[in-house]
Amino acid sequence: MKILVLENEPSSRRGGQEWCLLEVCTGLAQRGHEIHLIYREDGDFLPKYQQFCKSMTKVRRYVIDTTGKRHLILSSLSWLGSLLPALKINPDVVYINQTREAFFGGAVARLKHVPLVCHLHIFPHKTFRPQIKWGLQHVTRFMTVSQATLQGYLRAGFDPKTLQVVYNGIDLKRFSMQGDRQQTRQRLDVPPDAFAVLYAGRIDRPKNIEMLIRAFAQLGLPPEQARLMIVGSPVVHSSPEAATAYVQELKDLCSQLRISDSVNWLGRRTDLPEIFRAADVSVLPSLLPDTFGLVLAESMACGTPALGLKYGGIPDVLSDEFEKFQIAVGDVAGLSDRLRSLRNWQETDPTLGQRCRAYVEKRFPVERMVAEVETVLQEAVEAGPVRLGPSPESLQAWEHEVVTNPTALAGLVTR
Repeated sequence: MKILVLENEPSSRRGGQEWCLLEVCTGLAQRGHEIHLIYREDGDFLPKYQQFCKSMTKVRRYVIDTTGKRHLILSSLSWLGSLLPALKINPDVVYINQTREAFFGGAVARLKHVPLVCHLHIFPHKTFRPQIKWGLQHVTRFMTVSQATLQGYLRAGFDPKTLQVVYNGIDLKRFSMQGDRQQTRQRLDVPPDAFAVLYAGRIDRPKNIEMLIRAFAQLGLPPEQARLMIVGSPVVHSSPEAATAYVQELKDLCSQLRISDSVNWLGRRTDLPEIFRAADVSVLPSLLPDTFGLVLAESMACGTPALGLKYGGIPDVLSDEFEKFQIAVGDVAGLSDRLRSLRNWQETDPTLGQRCRAYVEKRFPVERMVAEVETVLQEAVEAGPVRLGPSPESLQAWEHEVVTNPTALAGLVTR
């Protein structure tokens, strides 16, 4: 297949969604498919895409700015200028990674008479812009990253025949159990025998890092016995000043709880597998809500147990034996108790790390994700450019439900 892929920012700073698209495209290229990438913003993944993409094109716009007549004219011209290089490619299918690319992707798919496939990594928005609604109508098949996400889009009026769950996949060679744990701890200034708790992700308010800080403080352990490692940097803030202010809020909270000496702020890192292996447990307290919780599976692939909220798609990752690692929303004491129970798990439950690894190997290998995406794309190509996306009426009904029943949206993510 010749696959035209749309990405907003090919960058590791955004999170799991961008990593998964890179893994999918890498795997599809290895299977002999021709990948053409269109993107809007430069990112550190571009050199990786250059290794296998047939072409890479930077464009200015995926949507048209309609805020005022002057903006509308200039933005429309800019959008058309972005569309032209995409139309020079003759793909078999257009593959988008989020709904905001649907307008551009729908236009390309319609003009080139090919199917459009949309991979849904987030829950339905409260409202959909008219351009996005138009684009979504042109989708032939949708993929969701969890059962929770699929249920959300069914509630929003999407046709169940067009939806399929494709779980995110983990690169089990990169996220392995092999590595020098103590050497990494020494490099990170973590005492050899300290109970090391890890948060890895964006330092943004919806990630709910305050809950983890409070739970860690309740352990009541001195710095030589316990450390909280916080990996990541701010991404989604109104300004650099706002991002700095939020990080300072978290540090002030640590100071108020008298745990500042026990918290290691590690910033953005490229050595996450090593850090997962150096930790005793990782925690994702996110209230974003996450539709999957990729870092949980990555941690478990490294043999490190992971805790997450019973919220969004996290229960899809922490299931079976690991359902006990789900924490109720807002239950700081429950999170602290679970952390306390895992403090010496290497002695009390010595096979836990291997069981974590085996669970991820069975459920979330990257090869399965690539194969399932490939199947969906091939089925779309066989179906042709049929438009099976949600009607404007169904999306309007969803928007009305969210407005009139504020608990509707919460019902999608709390189980």
